[in-house]
Amino acid sequence: MATPSRRPLSPSRVLARDVLAISLHDSQGGDAAPPEWVHLIPAGTFSGRDGRGPYHLDAAAVLAAFAAHGADLPIDYEHQSLSAADKAGPVPAAGWVTALEAREDGLWARVAWTPQAAELLAGRQYRYLSPVFMHRKDGTVVELLGAGLTHTPNLHLRAAAARHLETHTVEDLIERLIMMLNLPTASTPEDVVAELQKIIDRLQAAEAAAAQSRQIDPAEWVPMSQHRAVAEQLAAMQAQIAAEKAEAAVTAAMRAGKLAPAMKDWALSYASKDPEGFAVWAEKAPVILPPEDPHRAAPRVASNAATLTEEDRIACALLGMREADFAAHKKSLIKE
Repeated sequence: MATPSRRPLSPSRVLARDVLAISLHDSQGGDAAPPEWVHLIPAGTFSGRDGRGPYHLDAAAVLAAFAAHGADLPIDYEHQSLSAADKAGPVPAAGWVTALEAREDGLWARVAWTPQAAELLAGRQYRYLSPVFMHRKDGTVVELLGAGLTHTPNLHLRAAAARHLETHTVEDLIERLIMMLNLPTASTPEDVVAELQKIIDRLQAAEAAAAQSRQIDPAEWVPMSQHRAVAEQLAAMQAQIAAEKAEAAVTAAMRAGKLAPAMKDWALSYASKDPEGFAVWAEKAPVILPPEDPHRAAPRVASNAATLTEEDRIACALLGMREADFAAHKKSLIKE
């Protein structure tokens, strides 16, 4: 009987449901038996791979016709029963449709398979079903007459012989996508990817066009010039903060006696570009000058030779000389 009306599923949700159906079917028996329920007619408007159509499924009419018929419908091999009068021998059935059910994606049939057909399906010697139905001049499908096992299905339906989930999941998905995208049955995974990319490109183009067509609310719109001005102000503030932090770090290093005045420009550049790296350097650098007393005023440079300059003190530290010895030597040189 027909199921209550529901919101149509999107193609992606139909695919997800079919993958789950494959999983449940395989976990309960794998390829040992063909499915009890098979997909026979798609929902809505559809066409065949050979161009026939479009058709439109009237599920209620098909269910009513099946109930009025009062007998099971045959499933044969390659539609041999359609030309049975021209054959000299028997035309065996592969199974019998015993019940019909309308679902979101179309008409499904419960099938009682013959032992031979079950073996062929389990061995994947047959995989697809092709329905035989009656339709009005406008393409409305109103009655199901039967179906046939075939190698070349005309409609986009689930295969009657499902593959095992653990070893063929990707192939099942590719097969399902081939059917959904109306691609030739011999399409490769690369063909499927190319077709999906075309769909994605079309969707992105449509979204871009829709975005351009939407009216802009002036209250929510910010001019690009104002956006750039704010960005420039923010960048300037960040640069100023970084420069102040670098200056403070270099000053601290100089007061600790680890940095000579002649190295200040280099230190400022280093601290600005890599504050953490400079902090590590300052921590590990040796003391090369006497630490500065923050409470002592900056010394005035005397003009007599006995007073050492900052450069003289650096030389003392590098040469390992006492400042008094260095000053005495400097004074003697001046006297000579």
